[in-house]
Amino acid sequence: MTRTFLTIAALSALASQPANAADNFAEYGVNIGLSPFGAAFNASYNPSKKTTFTATMGGAPEGKAPFKPTVEDVEYELEASSSWMGFFINHRPFKDADWFRFNTGIGIGRIMQTLEDGDGNTYTANYTENPVGYFGVGFGLRPVKGFQYGLDLGLLHTGGPTVVKTGGDGADASEDLAADFLVGTPTMPNLQLSVGWGF
Repeated sequence: MTRTFLTIAALSALASQPANAADNFAEYGVNIGLSPFGAAFNASYNPSKKTTFTATMGGAPEGKAPFKPTVEDVEYELEASSSWMGFFINHRPFKDADWFRFNTGIGIGRIMQTLEDGDGNTYTANYTENPVGYFGVGFGLRPVKGFQYGLDLGLLHTGGPTVVKTGGDGADASEDLAADFLVGTPTMPNLQLSVGWGF
């Protein structure tokens, strides 16, 4: 309930930003984003108020995930790392709501995961197929000069990970891990919060 309230409050704040004044249009922008896949640096070019082209690069060093996925009643320790770059197009369809946009593009990179159960069975679940597609919606990051902030929600469309058992004497759970929503799904949800500057 708290998370739902905070999300609604954030979207309301973004929607309440004043309309984009003609003399405040920013042709360029830079921002830093934070998502479940790590931090990213983004550089944007706005050929018009409706369209933004963005190049991004980012990632996260190897570390333990803040959750332990449970698959077929077996709990796993999860460590992951990521690195990527991508190219995206944002389109703002509504003249009087430049805080709302559609976002689509491609990413090139990898997500590496290592899992271990309580009996010492270990697995890798790595996303290395390139490129991958992305589609989502964004709120904020208006093409204006000065401080910018925004929220993006979307889906990464991949071929799924390659899951391989790397150690242990237990039964091979690779297929179950590959089918799990948190570990091996081909379509991964993404949420990114960004702050930056337009000029």
